[in-house]
This record gives sequence, structure tokens and C-alpha cells, in this order.
Amino acid sequence: MPSATVGVNERVYQSRQRRRRAGLKRVEVFVPVEQADQLKAYAAQLREGSQSESVKEARKLIAKAYRKFHASCLDNIDVDPEKAGLPDAAVIAAALMHRGNSEAYKLGQKLRRLAK
Repeated sequence: MPSATVGVNERVYQSRQRRRRAGLKRVEVFVPVEQADQLKAYAAQLREGSQSESVKEARKLIAKAYRKFHASCLDNIDVDPEKAGLPDAAVIAAALMHRGNSEAYKLGQKLRRLAK
């Protein structure tokens, strides 16, 4: 039975680590009951802004990937870096990591972290 507890604790730890890497911070706040929904809506807006930062960073990395590795790794993938989203970043990351050299692999890892 203790091994199941370790598994749960490890999953919680990994989840918190992913959120930290994404630039998120857990905050506990006490507010009047009637304003809790307002606060939740505001927090959701803040998180969306955080994701848009991730999308911006992914688009920069995708543009870099196309500049450096279009011919060798991305010849059969057609993604517009200016309109790319996180799912596109995951596809490009996989291509870079499977078909590229060590520099392409590192760039693919960065993109994959953003896409998660």
C-alpha cells in the first residue's frame, strides 16, 4: 500500500513542477463568498495570458527552427510560424528531435516543454 502513496505523491510533485516551469505560482486567497466567482474568472484570464506568452515563445522557436532546419528536418511540414499554436509546436518538436542533429534536438526539447 505505501507504494501507491508514493505514486500519488510523485504525480502531485510532477504536476507542481510542470506548473512552475510554465511560470505559474499557486496562491491561496480568502475572499468573500459572493466574490469568489469573480476571482476565479480573473484567475482564468491571468492563466490565458500566461498561455499566450507560451504561444509567443513557441512561435519564436518555430521561426528559428524553420530558418535553421527547414531543409533537413521540416521539409514535409508546412506550419506558418506567425499563426502556429502549441499543437503545431509539438509536431515540429517531434520532427526536430527525430530527424535532426544535437542542436535540432535541443530546440525540439524546448518546443516540447512549451507544448505540454
